[in-house]
Amino acid sequence: MKPILVPHDFTEVGAYALEHAYMIGKTHNNPINVIHIVSKSDEIEAAKAKLQAIVDDFKKDKPNLEIAVEVRKGDIDKEIYNYGIEINALLAVMGTHGTKNLKKAIKIVEKFITIPFVLVQNPPIYGEYDRILIPIDADKSSRIRVQWVRFLNTLFESKVYIISYKDNDGFSRKAIQNTITFAENIFNDNLIDYEIKYLENKKNFSDEMYKYANEAECDLVIFMTDQYKSYIKEIKNPENEELAAKIPVMCVNKRIDIIKTGGFN
Repeated sequence: MKPILVPHDFTEVGAYALEHAYMIGKTHNNPINVIHIVSKSDEIEAAKAKLQAIVDDFKKDKPNLEIAVEVRKGDIDKEIYNYGIEINALLAVMGTHGTKNLKKAIKIVEKFITIPFVLVQNPPIYGEYDRILIPIDADKSSRIRVQWVRFLNTLFESKVYIISYKDNDGFSRKAIQNTITFAENIFNDNLIDYEIKYLENKKNFSDEMYKYANEAECDLVIFMTDQYKSYIKEIKNPENEELAAKIPVMCVNKRIDIIKTGGFN
């Protein structure tokens, strides 16, 4: 059973990440591997004791939960990546401190081509990721998000909310429609419930996306990693900024194997 990777920085958002990881993995009893990175070798022992205490407290009412603890010295992004590959992680859950920490978080996420990251700033809202929002644009890589929804559906029996827009450019309009048709075929074949909302244009797309997420009570938004920052930066409405901090974001990277085969290796 592949483990769920949780980088922990001894902050509140690190604790939130642990909660989300447990929620994701409890259906199939996935183990959790928690890692903390220090800058000096003489900090390892104390950090490991502190991390173990956090884990022991978290496990008190979860007797069947398996959690491994690891502390390493070095660069945060490099060591987290090395550990994730070593343990062959299913996915990773990491707490972030909002836009001020966005660049650092993305630097870590971008390294994990085959492992998606769920970025959280708050505890789980509804308990499971069973209402998932996907924004669809002209980028063909949007199909990768569709494949990850298929995987998440095996855990939570999710409903999917697709939001897109009508584009004046013929090439982009065709690309969007092809991706949506691809998504419909995948969801219909796998009996995944979904609905689609089209906007008249791309104006204020980020705000409209989170407005829709609020209306649908979505508990997860899936972005391509290279688009996440721009989507968040384009939010203008303060209420949507607050919502973006509450709803977890799953960041996935472009994978050639998925584009070619329509599935995972």
